[in-house]
Amino acid sequence: MSLPEQTRAEINRANAQESTGPRTPEGKAASRANALTHGLTSTKLVLLPNEDPAAFEQFRAEMFSHLSPIGPDETAVAEIIVAQHWRLQRIPSLEAAILAASPSDAAGLSKLSLHEQRLTRLLNQNRATLAALQTARRSAEHEQMAQAAALRKLHKDHNRPFDPAAFGFVFSTEEIDRYQSRCTELGAAKIYAKNAEQAFLNPSYRPKDVIVPAPAIKSAA
Repeated sequence: MSLPEQTRAEINRANAQESTGPRTPEGKAASRANALTHGLTSTKLVLLPNEDPAAFEQFRAEMFSHLSPIGPDETAVAEIIVAQHWRLQRIPSLEAAILAASPSDAAGLSKLSLHEQRLTRLLNQNRATLAALQTARRSAEHEQMAQAAALRKLHKDHNRPFDPAAFGFVFSTEEIDRYQSRCTELGAAKIYAKNAEQAFLNPSYRPKDVIVPAPAIKSAA
């Protein structure tokens, strides 16, 4: 049986009053300081005193080159991924510091392990989010390019000029022509591969002709 909304709200407020989190300004400040001590739980990535800002910027540039975010949404997720990777890289040195200070500090090592598991889980979630954003973007780009290529061919067949921007496309005519050429070549390659496979399986098989557009021949001046 579900509880009335008013009763549920009262229970939530009572539970909040029983929270063991810091309540006083001093306690909250101590919690923030503790978070910044190892830099694994602070809400904003802050470089520790022993970390090189130039090394972080190089790391960030390499990660962005690898992740290849485009647009504000992908960039925002990529920034989070960079921060989480950087935090995870701190853990081995933090573990070494705990062992050096107190080899029997099982509680400290256990807490560090929990932080590592949490960061790894969040990192994997954000990687999945970025991958989904990029898949959706590429799918939309492919659909728009296919539409632009179809319109480009229609205009070319009727000897009409074609301006992609007039139809809301961001592609240039050169990009559209390269896309069409690539599609033609890939189509011919697939037919060739299929014919080769059939000929290998059946020596008496006679492949169909593959028509590949001949390159344009410039007339002599």
